[in-house]
Amino acid sequence: MNIDDVVAQIQVREPATSFMPVQPEWVDSVAKRFPGMPDDLRHLYTTYGYGSIGESRYMIHCLLAPDEIYDPETARDLDGVLIVGDDFAGHCEAFHAANGWLFGSIGSNGNFESYDGIYSSFTDFLEQWFVADEDT
Repeated sequence: MNIDDVVAQIQVREPATSFMPVQPEWVDSVAKRFPGMPDDLRHLYTTYGYGSIGESRYMIHCLLAPDEIYDPETARDLDGVLIVGDDFAGHCEAFHAANGWLFGSIGSNGNFESYDGIYSSFTDFLEQWFVADEDT
């Protein structure tokens, strides 16, 4: 599925989902600072924006720096990482933008871990968590 299909399915399955627009200049500034922003992520932000999936089930962030969530010591160890989502239960999805936009997560231990071999993209993550049938 592409990001448009995933968002459409999420909106059907989670009617309380809401998105807020993102300024194109913001997307451009991030892409300039960290070249190679994944196309699906750029499309998500420029077409839909950021916001919540369902009633506080998951939050798609407007790429946060680690120091916006974590204490200074933890944030220091996450240099070059940008947080894209939050499950409100201690895990955040993130991109190591300074390392080729490697997609992964930050767990309760405060370390970035790659999703290599698990999810191919943020779109794939959203599809698997919020669209795929539970019995598949």
